[in-house]
Amino acid sequence: MVLPEHDVVIATTADTERMQAILDAVWEHLLPAFGDAPLTGREDEDAALERRLSRLALPPLAAKAAPLSDPGAWSGAEFAPEGGACPDQPTLTGVTVAEDGSGGWSVSLAEEGSRLDLGFDAAGWRVHTGPEAPVPTAVSGGWTDPDTLTVDVAFLETPHHLVVTCSLAERVFTARWRTMPLHRAPLHVMRAPRPR
Repeated sequence: MVLPEHDVVIATTADTERMQAILDAVWEHLLPAFGDAPLTGREDEDAALERRLSRLALPPLAAKAAPLSDPGAWSGAEFAPEGGACPDQPTLTGVTVAEDGSGGWSVSLAEEGSRLDLGFDAAGWRVHTGPEAPVPTAVSGGWTDPDTLTVDVAFLETPHHLVVTCSLAERVFTARWRTMPLHRAPLHVMRAPRPR
């Protein structure tokens, strides 16, 4: 939101479909606080806000870091879309689970002509950025039962999370967006600015 009359720009990335509630809060709480000059005498409140913001964190997925049954059955396991297609992300055609060589695990999300390889950790978020990462992500994942692996992929330059769930018994996966992106695109372009 650009409010030139207040010399203010408000930017938000929110994984929500209730954006109107956020806009209402801006109008109710922020807009009345805008004045002609900077606020003074609020050092204690500013310090309290800084402490609060420094403690904010997105909790990782509640799961186990290693398979709850035969790890060999999971290593190299390939999964097809449940029902033959992935409605939330039609370009996603397969998922492969593998040990990553350092005692951890990774998933490979296959699309038409590209692949996104992501390591994950149930203890926290594993961040994938830099030149070796085709798209900046943070990934948390693990096993929720002996037959189920769930991975939460946060696309860091967008407000979007893709939750991928693999069933070993059926060798199928589902992938669901927490909040559906406005534009359907392959995963490797889930960044800002969006490549053409």
